[in-house]
Amino acid sequence: MGNMNNMLIVFSFILLLGTSAAFCPSKCTCDGDKYLRASCVDAGLEVVPIQLNPEVKSINLAKNLITSVHYTLSFYMSLEKLDLSQNRIESLGGKNFEYQYDLGVLDLSRNLVGSLGKDAFRGLKKLRALNLSDNFIEGIHSNAMADLVSLVELDLTNNRIISFEDSTFQNLSALEVLLLENNQILEVPTSNLLYCHQLRHLDLTRNFIESVRNESFLGLRHLEHLELDDNVIKDVDVDAFTGLVALTWLDIADNNLTVMPTVQLSKLSNLTNLSLSGNSFSYLPAVALLNLFNLRELHLDRLERLTRIDSRAFVDNTHLQLITLDANPAFCDLPPRLFHGNPNLVDISMRSNGLMTLDAIQFPLDRLRRLHLAENPLECNCSLLWLWRLVHEEEATDVGAEAAATGETLTFDRDAITCDVLEDNVRTRRRLIDMSEGEIQCPARLVTIVCAILTVLLVTMAGVSVVLYVQFARRRKRMIEERKNVNERIVPQQIDKMELERYLQAQALTSEYRTLRPWEIPIKEADREEPDHYEKFDYFDHRRMPPPKAAPAPHVVYV
Repeated sequence: MGNMNNMLIVFSFILLLGTSAAFCPSKCTCDGDKYLRASCVDAGLEVVPIQLNPEVKSINLAKNLITSVHYTLSFYMSLEKLDLSQNRIESLGGKNFEYQYDLGVLDLSRNLVGSLGKDAFRGLKKLRALNLSDNFIEGIHSNAMADLVSLVELDLTNNRIISFEDSTFQNLSALEVLLLENNQILEVPTSNLLYCHQLRHLDLTRNFIESVRNESFLGLRHLEHLELDDNVIKDVDVDAFTGLVALTWLDIADNNLTVMPTVQLSKLSNLTNLSLSGNSFSYLPAVALLNLFNLRELHLDRLERLTRIDSRAFVDNTHLQLITLDANPAFCDLPPRLFHGNPNLVDISMRSNGLMTLDAIQFPLDRLRRLHLAENPLECNCSLLWLWRLVHEEEATDVGAEAAATGETLTFDRDAITCDVLEDNVRTRRRLIDMSEGEIQCPARLVTIVCAILTVLLVTMAGVSVVLYVQFARRRKRMIEERKNVNERIVPQQIDKMELERYLQAQALTSEYRTLRPWEIPIKEADREEPDHYEKFDYFDHRRMPPPKAAPAPHVVYV
């Protein structure tokens, strides 16, 4: 019975070969034998038609009701392009493409495919582009893509992939574009990326990646475009981007970075486009983008916590041409020379920030070609006079076609620039283009009052200084005169040399020491004598004893 069925299928196929060359199904368009193309877009088909020319090279079956491709594609072995997008295919089965040896482009996007089995793409060794976006793919067998040795572009955007088996991309050595946007991937698939040596574009946008580890992209020496935006990245290791010598475009916007990854980005010496918008930076330090000398375009938008930027933040980015700093509500203070180290900067956008004052010196107006400053809470005072004049210049209000073509005229959102005016204690917002110069300049009365107050203060300070100096001079002069008078009253006495000699001799006589004579030795009282004992002068207390009376002189009788 099985052989009978096979024979019937073969017989039917032979009959179709003889009649299908001139047959085209209803609601389809066939180009005949010249182009060998058939289009059955939105034709209400529930199966792949088998009435088409067996030599057909391109079939477009988009927007139909097809639910399966089982046993229907084997009739078209010359196919080079097949579009089955926006159908209701739930499973690709196995070996349904094994006779499409020349198929180069296969579009299966916007279907209901939930998984890719072992032999889902068996035989497609010349396939160069495979689109599986907008399906419900959760799992991919490790051998599902084993025959896709020529695949250059793989689109798996908008699926439910969490991770890949380690050898899923083992044979995808020719892959250059890998799109994995909006899946549920938890980490960079490093083990599979190791096989994709020719990869040039990698999109991991809108996943659940928390960190980028060291050497996550090791071996991708040809990678030029890397998108990591809209993840939950909070950590980037020091060597996360090591080896990406050809990278020119990097998008890390809308993540949870709190500190500028200066060291990590410094490895990307050829980077030209960088987006760090939507992160949690509060401060951009000096030389924030170290070694990025080739950077042309920089986006720092939606940094809700950004409050300060160092005036030297962009000094290394000498080739910077465009910078956007939009929607940073906490950023209120623009450094005066922030852009003066960027000689090639021609495009600046600073809309929807918290800037209240602006000065002409803050912008390189001599070389700018575009400047956007709308939706800032600017104060309408004389500090904006330069901006008012710029808005009302004839060249700014009506940019000629020739000037716009050459790009030599400064253009900006002049109709949207507004400032706050205080009228009757009520703050109102007015467009700068609708205001007169008199409303922008500082009022004359206020200037006069300020000048008068400053003049009085200066005169007062000068008068006080003069008075203090005069008092100090007088006091100093009086002290000098008093010191002079004292010196004049002190007159040295005249000393007689002979009188001095006599005085010195008298002093010498009174101070001369001699041995006491016997009759001058003091004798103790009789009641205190101690027989047979020598007198001990050590027991005398000279402080208590009265001075000794002089012994009477001996009576000398002269014979």
